Amino acid sequence: MQLRLSSGNILNEKVHKIGIIALGSFLENHGAVLPIDTDIKIASYIALKASILTGAKFLGVVIPSTEYDYVKHGIHNKPEDVYHYLRFLINEGKKIGVEKFLIVNCHGGNILIERFLKDLEYEFDAKVEMINITFTHASTEEVSVGYTIGIAKVNDELLKEHNNFKKYPEVGMVGLTEARKNNKIIDEEAKIVERFGVKLDEKLGKKILEDSINKVIEKIKELIR
Repeated sequence: MQLRLSSGNILNEKVHKIGIIALGSFLENHGAVLPIDTDIKIASYIALKASILTGAKFLGVVIPSTEYDYVKHGIHNKPEDVYHYLRFLINEGKKIGVEKFLIVNCHGGNILIERFLKDLEYEFDAKVEMINITFTHASTEEVSVGYTIGIAKVNDELLKEHNNFKKYPEVGMVGLTEARKNNKIIDEEAKIVERFGVKLDEKLGKKILEDSINKVIEKIKELIR
């Protein structure tokens, strides 16, 4: 049997060799307006949309996630757990003809697994790349993107509560003292959130989402070439 690789709305037949994987976090506090699985839902939305628009294979999501040990706002796994799950997805992807794998990551802590990517490439004789699309935690950008894709519950009362950093210390990581002490970037971002607070900006959310999807699409085109 010959597969009809040219059918459907795809860039070209070569796109079937590209696999897209969503990476985020499932158990992580995000204040009063965003769900605990915000990161993986945003990553999945971007990855699946790029897959639909190009024809690249959406291979699903990675369930484990990892985090710096000084960032305490959820339940995470060891970097090795993420690595082993990626091994499973890549191994199965190879069986259906995928040769190049693109990981769409929307959780900052998962940057820790970048050191395993070359090992995966060597083991499976495949291209493995990761795009990091991350935001200041539960702040204006993430709330606006979450609202755009429909996972944020926002009204004036909830947004005011969301900006209560004593009740929700994870928002902007403002109240995560250990994280701010150990990471200069986290501290700088927290200072901005402290000063300006968290707002809903629908226009910003749509732009970030569109730019993120286009970024993944451009990388898919690059991998095809």
